[in-house]
Amino acid sequence: MTRHELKTWPKYFAAVRSGQKRFEIRRNDRDFKVGDILVLREFDPEDDAYTGQAEERQITFLLSEEDYGGVIHGFVAIGFGEVAPHPDADAEVTAESLATWHETAASNAALRAQEARKVSESYAASNMGVAADRNGAVADLAAAEAGFHAAAARIVRKG
Repeated sequence: MTRHELKTWPKYFAAVRSGQKRFEIRRNDRDFKVGDILVLREFDPEDDAYTGQAEERQITFLLSEEDYGGVIHGFVAIGFGEVAPHPDADAEVTAESLATWHETAASNAALRAQEARKVSESYAASNMGVAADRNGAVADLAAAEAGFHAAAARIVRKG
């Protein structure tokens, strides 16, 4: 999983923070992948400076020209959601907090798998085999990740 720090203008930053905006259209110069973390840093172009505000979101979906011809060459549409909370390294990690974290991660991965599977099926119905295969592979990986985290939560809870 890679972290991508991105400059975000105040108008768009506010929409992300409020939950109204759950996507980005960006030049795909960073090899974005589902599961990566976006660190959106508010940047004020009038002051030509960062404001110090930041939001983190996890990439849950990608759409490129390979998947859909309406995306401009070299760009990608990025769908994102909340980042699964993780135990703070400075805080005491308990079995309960670790199990809860794994359960949240499992749920998020299962949702990613479900969405990717829907997209894969849609592409398959449209005879877009490459895009269907690509999204099917994303769904399979997310489903495996969900299974891993669910199993880890069960093991931790048994203690």
